[in-house]
Amino acid sequence: MHSPLFMAMHDPVLHRFISYLATKKAEQEADPSVHVRIELSTDFIASVRESFRQNILDGERHLHVLSHLLSSLFLDSEFELHSNVIGVLPGDEDRPFLIRERIARETLFSSMDIDLGNQMLDNFRYRREPDWVPLELSANFIEYLPQKRTLAGVNRLTSRVKAEEELWNKVTDEIFQIDQLVSRDKHLRHYSKYVKDIFGIKIVCDDVPTCLKVHDTVRALATSGPHWDSLDGLDFVPMPSSGRKPTDPLLDFIETKDYLTGPSEQMKKTGWRAIKSVTKWQDRLFEIQVQPLANYYLELDHMAGPSHRSFKLQRDAMREEVSRHLPLYGFYRDLLKMLFMESDISFESANASVVIS
Repeated sequence: MHSPLFMAMHDPVLHRFISYLATKKAEQEADPSVHVRIELSTDFIASVRESFRQNILDGERHLHVLSHLLSSLFLDSEFELHSNVIGVLPGDEDRPFLIRERIARETLFSSMDIDLGNQMLDNFRYRREPDWVPLELSANFIEYLPQKRTLAGVNRLTSRVKAEEELWNKVTDEIFQIDQLVSRDKHLRHYSKYVKDIFGIKIVCDDVPTCLKVHDTVRALATSGPHWDSLDGLDFVPMPSSGRKPTDPLLDFIETKDYLTGPSEQMKKTGWRAIKSVTKWQDRLFEIQVQPLANYYLELDHMAGPSHRSFKLQRDAMREEVSRHLPLYGFYRDLLKMLFMESDISFESANASVVIS
């Protein structure tokens, strides 16, 4: 349940595709000397890509509905939506930028988050003599901004799909159960923090005392809320009702870590501060952070800075290390990248061939 792909496994097209590749993987592991033939049609590959996109979009819809529910409570039901993109100017890593654009709810629910960010950047070019060059995306997120000062002391909410990555990486990670593989292998265990894909919500408060009150309020949320009936147009993700009473908790808390008021030895060395919880809603996992405003702005600088890019590089290094440690993982990663980038080209290796018809 840690990855959007796993959450989408009920989709029959994705299930058939991943099951087929997993079966072929099992054949290769059972007898590495046998040449394995993988047969796929271009139409089927196209249907897999579209099914994956639709299921990720559905997961993001759930994220945005939950964000709307929380915003209606903490922002007094009056808020605007803003799409934000962060990056650095081409060729100048010391000059980060942030672009914000107000968007409609319909736009938010009709596009994948990563597409929203790239579409915004497509409208801009940067003059680097003698050419105009495109901007590159480091991170993007959605802000829920109140139209007036809130009574609860909440400054804003944000939602973000973390670690949005290429399809071939997600499918390969799922087939090889990369989370479990990395966690149990002593040579790879130090990479475990790089393999989590979690939909994230941040509740930004004026100060630390407000953070503590808001966190307690979130934990006590019930399936019925004071403003939720006013959220017209969100009924495509219905509130859970089976077996629940109106007073039952809306969210199931899996774990909570206090990086805000805990002992100094448990605090992050980077200075990052928040109360971070992993919760379950609608059979999906969400990370909910409650964070002071001052620390929120520090994190914005981090998202455009070298530490964020370093995190991405280390995550890529993790997959390369797994490929060296487990060559079959590398084979399937290369294979799937080829399939989704150049679907009309067959693939051949020492002990396997892929035929695309």
